[in-house]
Amino acid sequence: MLDTHARRLFQPIFDTMAHALGRRGIGPAAVTLSAALLGGLAAGAMALGWPVLFLALLWLSGLLDAVDGTLARQGGVTSRAGAMLDIVCDRAVEALVIVAFGLRFPEARLELLVLCAAIILSLTVFLTAAASLPASVGKSFHYQAGLAERSEGFLFFSLMAVWPSGVPGVALVFALTVLFTAGQRLRAALGFFRD
Repeated sequence: MLDTHARRLFQPIFDTMAHALGRRGIGPAAVTLSAALLGGLAAGAMALGWPVLFLALLWLSGLLDAVDGTLARQGGVTSRAGAMLDIVCDRAVEALVIVAFGLRFPEARLELLVLCAAIILSLTVFLTAAASLPASVGKSFHYQAGLAERSEGFLFFSLMAVWPSGVPGVALVFALTVLFTAGQRLRAALGFFRD
């Protein structure tokens, strides 16, 4: 929801950053991979019990993830390969972060497994719709907004980092939010089909 509706507020920042990176010859794939690396380092920080470093690295990773597409559009080099790399890197970061929480908070492993299952289901709906429907404006694929997008995920992860005793409950609320989003997207996608 925030990725879709609040992006216009932050887009000038993304534009400025993308322009600066482009002037230095840095391409979108390098930014995508840098975001993934920072996300992996964030997961490591969480596994080691360093929540402040986790938060800084996670949100820096998210910032770069928001810039890579802008950089590709500014340079006229958008591609399906770039979109695929972006999606794969995003999911890798999320998976690593969930594993890190599982290592740090073994008492929450069941709830974190439920969260993983919800993400798998939601991602299945998202990707099947993306493959079946026309691309959205400014995207290389069909993008359906929903209640839980990447920013909401980062907010849930942040809450879990600063509220250790709440990790199991927050993970379950996160999972329910993701499942609700999967339902939203499934209903919207099926509305496109007439067969």
